[in-house]
Amino acid sequence: MTVKQSGALGVPDSRTRSIWLTQLSLAVSVVVLIVAILVIDPVLFARPTVATGILIIVIATISSLAAPRRWLRSKAVMAVPFVDAAAVGLMSYDSDLRFGAFWIFPVMWVAMRFSPIALAGMLALIAAMLLASALTSGTGESPLRIVLTLLSLGFLGITAHITMRAAKAYRTLMRRQARRLQATLDRSSRQERRVSDLLNGLDTAVARVTPSGRIVTTNDAYVRLYGLDPHDVAQPARSIEYDAEGGIPLPADQRPVARAARGETLDDLRVWLYTVDGSWRALSITTKREGDQDDEDTRTLLFVHDVTEVVLAERERRRLAAIASHELKHPLTAVLGYAELALEADDLPPRTRDQLESIHRASERMLEMTTTLLTEPGQRRPATRPRHRLDLRDIVRESVESFAAAAAAKDIAFAVEADEPLPIVGDAFRLRQVVDNLVSNAVKYTPRGGHVWMSAGREDADAVVAITDTGIGIGAEHLADIFTPYFRTDEAVTSAPGTGLGLGISREIVLEHDGGLTVDSERGAGTTVTLRLPYAAASTERQAMA
Repeated sequence: MTVKQSGALGVPDSRTRSIWLTQLSLAVSVVVLIVAILVIDPVLFARPTVATGILIIVIATISSLAAPRRWLRSKAVMAVPFVDAAAVGLMSYDSDLRFGAFWIFPVMWVAMRFSPIALAGMLALIAAMLLASALTSGTGESPLRIVLTLLSLGFLGITAHITMRAAKAYRTLMRRQARRLQATLDRSSRQERRVSDLLNGLDTAVARVTPSGRIVTTNDAYVRLYGLDPHDVAQPARSIEYDAEGGIPLPADQRPVARAARGETLDDLRVWLYTVDGSWRALSITTKREGDQDDEDTRTLLFVHDVTEVVLAERERRRLAAIASHELKHPLTAVLGYAELALEADDLPPRTRDQLESIHRASERMLEMTTTLLTEPGQRRPATRPRHRLDLRDIVRESVESFAAAAAAKDIAFAVEADEPLPIVGDAFRLRQVVDNLVSNAVKYTPRGGHVWMSAGREDADAVVAITDTGIGIGAEHLADIFTPYFRTDEAVTSAPGTGLGLGISREIVLEHDGGLTVDSERGAGTTVTLRLPYAAASTERQAMA
């Protein structure tokens, strides 16, 4: 059985306590009065009105303390202060002592706990008793004293009533504000839980750092990565940060948390972490300050990305690139050497000499491209090769001539339309690499008996080369990815070998020349690649050479 704390057996509520305190205050005052009477003038007890009044107050006090709580919480309890007022009136009757001062207690009680009508009733009762005392006793109460007594009690009662109403309104307002504040806190707690759940669902490790360098909030990924105590993330991490794999541990003031606490902005800071399970992890660390940047108490968010797989893949790519470059140089050098020896012969037929010169030029380009062929697009370096005025039409013709044999071997019809000069300013070697790659793709991915058309001309301020084939084509869903390093469609993989780097490298070269490269294609219907480069007028050439 559950017992309410404000019930009969529990702790009294505020109303009951107020009734008890008010009545006890009157009772204690009366007890003090009794003691004073016994010491000073015991004869007063001989007056029946005084003894009766005191007895009534004592009985009323005992009754209010012993009465059921439900009675005290009802309006019937209003009878107690009226009984007290009557008892005080009896004590004041036909007496020189000013017992009427005790009327303050019942008046205040009624004023604070009941309506103005009840207060008016209390003042009317007191007025009646004062008039009765003045008319029937020999104390000679003057009308002025009666009026002053009623005015004083009425002023105290009204003031107490207004004060109590204001206090109730204030308590109501405070309770309302408390409920709103509690609702806000509940919403904030729910939002914080949602944010925490969201952060814990991320693979990225996140931590919030104070200006003193203390970690106050982390997600589960950060706790796992750094080997923190999940119940106390402020404890030192068990994983150790190094400047390199197998390198030197970072000093305390150079660790990312310390630097973030100092307000440093970190963007892709790379460190190595030796974890508690004995493995090395490469980390990319970024920071973001919360709120106002000028606030000294602003906390900093630390975002830690595990880039181990990316770093290892890049390391492997560089290793493979170095091996490929080293291995390609030896056969290319041999080809160049034998081509040069063959070209020294004076009795070569013109056609054979042209073919050997084509082999020699192609081998030279291959040898130079071995250092950049496997360079991943996006790692652009400033152009250091000289740029000159040249005719883009010559590059197109030379490229077509180089792939003519490959096209003839597949019975591919090759048509070229390049009649007008196309002056541009650029790096002839790099642009030849672009055109060769585009022509090579057209021949490589066009089935036997297909067609390849090339056109070169001027459109407004651009020199434009368009290459159209009847090859396997590219689906619309893959067009956005064709410049991505190593990307190849399933059809391309099954049709011909490749690395998936050519188009990306070509676009980088074209962008360095302030041009553009676009691809339009449809699966099974062929592809059109359009190369645009700035057309070089005489003033453009002078500016480029300057």
